Parts: sequence; C-alpha cells; structure tokens
Amino acid sequence: MKKSLSIVLVVVMLTAVLAGCGNGGYKDGTYKASFKDFDEHGWKGFVEVVITDGKISDAKFDYENEEGALKSEDDEYNKTMKDASGTSPEEFSPKLAENLVEKQNIDKVDTVTGATHSVDDFKELAKAALKNAKAGNTEEVIVEQKAENE
Repeated sequence: MKKSLSIVLVVVMLTAVLAGCGNGGYKDGTYKASFKDFDEHGWKGFVEVVITDGKISDAKFDYENEEGALKSEDDEYNKTMKDASGTSPEEFSPKLAENLVEKQNIDKVDTVTGATHSVDDFKELAKAALKNAKAGNTEEVIVEQKAENE
C-alpha cells in the first residue's frame, strides 16, 4: 500500500513539474517591446505578445510613425513595397504574429521572402517581449535598433 501511494505521488509530482516546464515559463499578461528610435523612413517597430495559461495566445507586430499611423495600414507604402519585393507589411505583419502563436517559439518562426529586415526586427522585438514574459515584467521593453548594415 505504501509503495503504491509513493508511486502515485511521484507520478503526480512529475506531471506537475513537466506541465510547468512545457509552457516556456511565461507568466500570463501582455508584454510589449518597441524600438527606441524611428528608422530613416520614419517608422518604429513594435511587438505585443499576450500570454494566457502560460502560452502565447496572441501577438501583434507592426511599425508606427510619429503620428501613430501603422505601416500595415499605409496603402501607399504597402503598394510600393509589394511592387518592389512581392510582399508588404499588410501581409507579413499578421503572418509573423500568427506563426509565433502557432509555433510557440520565436526561433521557429518562418522567414518571409522579401521582408528579411522586418523578420529580423520581429524576432528581435519578440525575444525582448518574451524575456519579460518569463519574468512577469509587463513594462514595455525599449530596444536599441541595430544599424541596417550590422
């Protein structure tokens, strides 16, 4: 009887430990990271990640200008980029965010052809936001943007 009880307790404890490890150690809340400065085109990238039950349940990625307008909603910018590279923020911003929610791991997010720089921005910002999610720190992370030639 004591042996059976011991086995049951060990199984229960292992299940609890493994369940806690499976979520990446994220604490529930909304976490945001943005670049400190606007780029040479007047845009500043940001990521917002929502953690629910220890998992990434929602994410948003975009760029905003000084007036607060979003790059994904700028028709002229989207048309120009689509013509030049085959994609646009209107397409790749939600795709990257959805991919993060689906894969639950920023390192497994797929690259988007024609938007390499933006994918790099997304990953850098998401890593900063998720670092805060592990600590449960909901203060916005301000990230120094790397120079484009780095």
